[in-house]
Amino acid sequence: MRIWAELETIFKEVFFNITFMKIFKLLLFLLLFSFFNFAQSQDLLHFSYGSLSQQRLDLYLPEGNLANKPVVIMLHGGAWTIGGLEYTSKHCQDICNRGFIVANVDYRYVNDKISAKDLLEDIDNAVNYVSSLSKKYGYVKNGYHIAGISAGGHLALLYGYKMKNMKSISALCAPSRLDSPVVFEFMTKKEHLDIIEKLAGVKFNKNAANPAFQSVSPFNNISNIPTLLIHGDADALVNVSLSQNLYAELKNKGVETKLEIRKGKDHDVGMNSPETEIQNISDITNWILQHN
Repeated sequence: MRIWAELETIFKEVFFNITFMKIFKLLLFLLLFSFFNFAQSQDLLHFSYGSLSQQRLDLYLPEGNLANKPVVIMLHGGAWTIGGLEYTSKHCQDICNRGFIVANVDYRYVNDKISAKDLLEDIDNAVNYVSSLSKKYGYVKNGYHIAGISAGGHLALLYGYKMKNMKSISALCAPSRLDSPVVFEFMTKKEHLDIIEKLAGVKFNKNAANPAFQSVSPFNNISNIPTLLIHGDADALVNVSLSQNLYAELKNKGVETKLEIRKGKDHDVGMNSPETEIQNISDITNWILQHN
């Protein structure tokens, strides 16, 4: 009996030592893996650029020296009335992983008191806030690029053309003209005409000129900012003809531009499909590097 007790003790000691070593190695591996990932991606930083809940941004910083890295302002979609940073967080991380500094910017929703003017003010305050952080984190103070999807694409175009302080614009599935009868008919059919009326700050008059709607239409405010347009030819929400017409007008005005049509893609422009998202991100980052 004593022999069996001694064998049992030896077995327990051996088993414990093996288990302990395995646990130790596992913990060491996890520690090194976490350290490696932290060194690769640096921090995702959260900031408020204003006092309101939607006046916030996430700043994505790539590894290494940031002095010569391009800075991208990203604007999410959501018909100017819904959505937030979660809409574009993956795309921002993907762009950051390619060596870009990315500010993922949220902004207020339109309502009876908040119009496109206020949304552009939010974007401008966010851009200035990102600039104010440049010395702390070591990136350039100005000369940024702006990109957006859907309503964010509209705002990227409108802000870029009106402020003229961006090196390039990348707009995906952007509603670029809001004063046209086509948009009026579509928004009326969808019972969303009130959204673009809130954006413009006035009611739409289908029997007269609509200067307020022209004022919030990128098509009517073009300036010489290199513009990349990406649109799905099966987009059932924002017709591809809007980007095609804007592209033609940019060419007519001598503005450097490029139009990428995604065959068979709906309003997401393929951003929810891994292969097409990679292509879109590549087109955006190549356009930015070309104009940085």
